[in-house]
Amino acid sequence: MTDRSATATIKGYFYQFDQTIVRLLEASSGASIIVEGVEDIDLDDGDESAFVQCKYYEGTEYNHSVIKDAIILMLRHFHAAGCPRNQTFKYRLYGHYKGGQNKLVLPLSDAFLKANFLTYTQKKVEHRVYEELGLTAHDISTFASLLEIDINALSYEDQQQKLNKLLIAAIPDSNVIDVESFFYPAAINVIQKLAVELDEKRRKIIKEDFLKSINRKEIIFSVWLQQKFGADYYAKMIRRKFFNSKTTKMPIASRIFIIDMNGVCEAQKAAGMLAKLGDFFSHKEHARTPPQDRFCPYVLLRGITSTELIKIKAELWDQGVRFSEGYPYQGADFSEKLLVDHPTKENLWRLKFIPSEAKLISTVSAISGSIIEIYDFYQTMPLDPALVPKEKIYHPIRSSSSYFVQEVMQA
Repeated sequence: MTDRSATATIKGYFYQFDQTIVRLLEASSGASIIVEGVEDIDLDDGDESAFVQCKYYEGTEYNHSVIKDAIILMLRHFHAAGCPRNQTFKYRLYGHYKGGQNKLVLPLSDAFLKANFLTYTQKKVEHRVYEELGLTAHDISTFASLLEIDINALSYEDQQQKLNKLLIAAIPDSNVIDVESFFYPAAINVIQKLAVELDEKRRKIIKEDFLKSINRKEIIFSVWLQQKFGADYYAKMIRRKFFNSKTTKMPIASRIFIIDMNGVCEAQKAAGMLAKLGDFFSHKEHARTPPQDRFCPYVLLRGITSTELIKIKAELWDQGVRFSEGYPYQGADFSEKLLVDHPTKENLWRLKFIPSEAKLISTVSAISGSIIEIYDFYQTMPLDPALVPKEKIYHPIRSSSSYFVQEVMQA
């Protein structure tokens, strides 16, 4: 393959991916697509549902033969489905060509469809696909009514401009720079990952899930900050953005720190970090501290074994750091109510351990009377969105190591 043809092929792939995103963004709420399903794009959107074949030939003149194979495949799919009279999915052929669009006059007559698109010659033998499939005149008319052809599709550049506008409209408070730098690359990445899945069920995505998966500007921005300015500057930025109080007194809040401990976990070092976390984000005890002013942070450690967690807790206990685990006695079930109780003068907890990711939502639901803020210090991927409490303040923060939160406190 020459460099020119390789470039054209790659451009064609991206044109198809862009068209996939456009179709999904233009669809109604609840619509879904399957990438590389029956056709390039299978759009399920009520009356607008369609199997879409996408072609990009900016250097090629349009001829009927260019789209003939695609139309024959669509007809074979229609026949395999039993030629249903009530089919809602349309067959859409969407393409951009250098010229020659005047050769196709729409709407197609059944005779024109049969002669120019459903007949071909191979080894000097003429094949009439509609006859070989045993289709009736009514079947052909039904198929023709479902077939929509657009050979005047937008150019690659014009389609990208349209896509940018759709992304700006779909993502609140976004602009052209945001779209080009963050959201469009994320959108392409999502579609590419879907396209290579072997299982068709895993190549399907709902519009709302698609928007959630690409609206992660803060995550991408975090990676960029670390690479451009270094870890020290990034830690200072995180401290200034999230943890700089306007007063000397730490504001009362229920702060939950999810810390990704994947990697080498040193019990003594981890305990030291958590002790500082507890001291930094807990109330300052005085002789007359009222009960309602006592608070301490919650901690959820990810990517750690139960044995490693026990070692860390043993280190904390040896250092005199008191903590709550939400278990009233050995062998008891976890109690969210017990865990969310305030520290007292007799039990000056400095940490509250949430036992697992699965207990996060129920723990948050048990908290009352204070602002809840969740800080997810992740190394590779944030917490699964399904495990994040809805309508709560949630901050995913990219971390260079398991101990990055300590760097933030010291910044």
